[in-house]
Amino acid sequence: MLPSMFLDILLQSASVNGQFSLARFSGEAALIHDVSISKQAFDYRFDDNAVSFVKGVLDEVISNQIDTPLDPKFLEKFKKVKIKDATRFDLPNRLKEYFPGFGGKFTSEAGATIQYEFDLKTRSLHDLDITSALKNDYQDAKEKSENIEQGDLIIRDLGYFSSKVINAIIEKKAFFLSRMKTIMDVFDENNKEVSFKNMYDHMVEYSKTRYNMHATIGNKARVPVRLLIEMVPEETYQERIRKREYESKKKGNKITEEFKARAHFTMMITNVPEEDLPVENIYKLYKTRWQVELIFKVWKSIMGVDKIHPMKYHRLMCLLYAKFILFLINSQVIELFARIFYSKEKKLLSIDKSLKTMQIYFEMTRGILILNRLKLKNYIRDLSRLLSKNHWLEKRKNKIGFLEIFTLFNC
Repeated sequence: MLPSMFLDILLQSASVNGQFSLARFSGEAALIHDVSISKQAFDYRFDDNAVSFVKGVLDEVISNQIDTPLDPKFLEKFKKVKIKDATRFDLPNRLKEYFPGFGGKFTSEAGATIQYEFDLKTRSLHDLDITSALKNDYQDAKEKSENIEQGDLIIRDLGYFSSKVINAIIEKKAFFLSRMKTIMDVFDENNKEVSFKNMYDHMVEYSKTRYNMHATIGNKARVPVRLLIEMVPEETYQERIRKREYESKKKGNKITEEFKARAHFTMMITNVPEEDLPVENIYKLYKTRWQVELIFKVWKSIMGVDKIHPMKYHRLMCLLYAKFILFLINSQVIELFARIFYSKEKKLLSIDKSLKTMQIYFEMTRGILILNRLKLKNYIRDLSRLLSKNHWLEKRKNKIGFLEIFTLFNC
C-alpha cells in the first residue's frame, strides 16, 4: 500500500465522529484503492514509522498556511495577536503509559491535553501540542516563551501567566493581556500597597464601576502594568464567595478578608499603551479568547477528538494527527473563501459554522487532494455556493463576538 493510499483512508477515518473499525480500514482499501489487506495487516501498519509520517504531513500543512489577514487594518498595531488555550479529555485506561491522567473516581487513568494557539488577525495556527493531561498550562507557557516575537500581543487565561512569563514577554518587546491572579500583591505609582477594601469603598462612595491605574504587581520580582479594575455584579460576587467558602471548608481553612475585598472586582493587566488599547476596549479584546472555545467545540462535537474508543497508541496518534490535518485543510479552504467574500461583499464567514459543514461534507474536502484541475473548478464553485448560504457570522445577543471585535479594531 502506498503512503498516499494510507493517508487517504486515514483522513476518511478522521472525518468520522465515532468508531472507524480496522475492518472498515481494510474495506476502504479494497473498495477505493483496489488493495487487498486484512484488518490485522492494516493494524500492523500503525507503528513508529506511520506516526512519524502522519506527523510530518501535519507539520507540512502547518508550515504552509496562508497567513494574510482579512483586512490589513485589523489590529494593525500588533504583529500577531496570539490566543492560546487548552482542552483536556479522558482516554482509555490502556493508554496510561503514554498519557497518564488524574485517575480517581470520575476520571480515567489516562488523559490528554491539547494546547492550541492561533493568530486572531489571520486565524492561522501557531502551536498544536498533544501531551499528557498532567502537563499544566503554566509548564507550557514556560517552555514556549521562546516562540514569542517582538510586536506580538499574547492573550491567555490565568493558568498560563506568572511574573516570569510576563517578564519574558516584556523582554521580547511584545505585549500581554490577561486577568490578574487574585493572590498577587499590587503597588501603586508611589510604591504603596493597594488596599482593595479601600478601593471598593471609594468606588461605591463615588458610584464608580471601573478604575484604571498604573501599578506594579508581584511578590518578589515586580512587573509594571496597566491595571483595569472593574466592579462585578452583586450576584457574581456572592457566587465567588460561596465557591471559595465551599473550597475552604473542605481544606479546613477560613476565607480571608482580602479575598472578600478582591472578589468584588475583575482585574485585567496589560502593557499595551493606552493610545493603542483604550480602557473601554481592554475587556472587549480579552473576550476574543473565547474564539478558541468555539474551535474546541467543533473538535469535540463534530470531529470527536474526545470520543476515542480503545486502540493502541500508534493508531491513536495517527488518528489524532489526521484529524488535525483535516481540520487545517478545512480551515485554510474556509479562510480563502472568507477573504473572497469579505473583499466582494464585506461580510464575514462564521468559522465554526463553516467547519461543521466542511467536516460533514468530507468528500468535498477530499476533492482538493485528488481532483484534476477542471473538476477542481467545479468543486470550488459548488463549495462557494454552499458556504455562501447560511454561513455568515452573526451578532451574538448580549455577547461580544468576533464580528464586534473586527468592527471595533478595524480602524
